[in-house]
Amino acid sequence: MAHNSLTGTVIAPRYFGPGVGPGTNILSGNLSTSDGSAIINIPRIQNATDNGIVTNVGGNANSLNCETNLTFDGSALSITGIVSASAAISGTYFYGDGSQLSGITSVNPVGPNYSVQYKNAGGSLTGSFGLRFQSDRLSLAGGFQLRHTTANATFTASITSYYIGIDSTGGVVDVRLPSASLMLDGQTYVVKDEGGAANTNNITILASGAETIDGQNSIVLESPYASIQLYCNGSNKYFIC
Repeated sequence: MAHNSLTGTVIAPRYFGPGVGPGTNILSGNLSTSDGSAIINIPRIQNATDNGIVTNVGGNANSLNCETNLTFDGSALSITGIVSASAAISGTYFYGDGSQLSGITSVNPVGPNYSVQYKNAGGSLTGSFGLRFQSDRLSLAGGFQLRHTTANATFTASITSYYIGIDSTGGVVDVRLPSASLMLDGQTYVVKDEGGAANTNNITILASGAETIDGQNSIVLESPYASIQLYCNGSNKYFIC
């Protein structure tokens, strides 16, 4: 078979296709050493980059670009630039410099070394010279407020109670302690006869079940304005201190 070398323009019929019937034509040849850059309507990738993701340019189906700032190596997607999303972005974890994230409060520590940071009335984080934590010690320069609860009838202390004030003027009152196992080791209660009538209307403090207070299941306040401070071992006992 002879081979012809063509230079110039080939005027083709309307259709090139497999030679399986009348009206079909075949154009064949070896383009392995030819430059097909002038063939139109064939998408070509511009700016080929290793691992670069291919994107469309300008909505033109025949124009593709290999992004240098958007690459994927089979396991990691790398983006250089800004990521914009219309929905939530989730991940196992995020790392890097988050200083430019919006909606997140970011402040430098305020106050002296070891000052405890807290949210102020304006919603910002701040610190104070009066509240510091160092070497497992909390230092407070100011007032200290603890929870105060009052009762005039049988009262069951909660694990968040601290001061328990009893109005004894209306009759005897029982104060029932929660199980020591629900408390923290060293957690404390203070029970006080605020009514001043415990000599007539005794205040009885009862441990839970078989638990004890200084070896007894209960103790009694029986003098006017009497008070008692108890601490717990976090297991099965209370102690008077």
